[in-house]
Amino acid sequence: MTADIRKFSLVRHKAGFTLIELLVVLTVIAIISGVLIALSIRNYQDARVRDGAVQLSGELRQARASAQRISQDSTVELISSSVTTPDARYRVQLGSGGWTNKTLPTNIQVVAYTPVSGTQFTNKAVYTAPYGEMGGTSAVTGVIWEVSSTVTSRKWYLKTVGVTGKVMLSAAAN
Repeated sequence: MTADIRKFSLVRHKAGFTLIELLVVLTVIAIISGVLIALSIRNYQDARVRDGAVQLSGELRQARASAQRISQDSTVELISSSVTTPDARYRVQLGSGGWTNKTLPTNIQVVAYTPVSGTQFTNKAVYTAPYGEMGGTSAVTGVIWEVSSTVTSRKWYLKTVGVTGKVMLSAAAN
């Protein structure tokens, strides 16, 4: 009879988990969840910066195509209080139509890039008809615009390449 009680006691004890084991598992799950949440928030913010850069890139490509298609100059211009102040607003003029004001997603801003050498790029990209080449003050060098977020340090750079004005999106300014 004593052997039966011991046998029953051992089986009952091995059937569950101790409180310490449960706390260790919960702690590991909490740490992994915290890391994953932090990474997903960062990735979400980085994606928003990229979306803003892609939006502006699309506007530049559309302006270039419009200059080629309708044989009239098209312009994309950053709206800002100064060339070095970032802003979320920009405007587009396709051909002889009026200006259309646009806004980047929330917490996303754009500014004309200033390299270490101090040469300021222009805040206006003008595509001239009929070939969609860069014109105006940006005729030789093109433009580089820095798209950034107010909540993360992630930046994307929009570049119009030389006279052709082809648009490139890059994570580095060079």
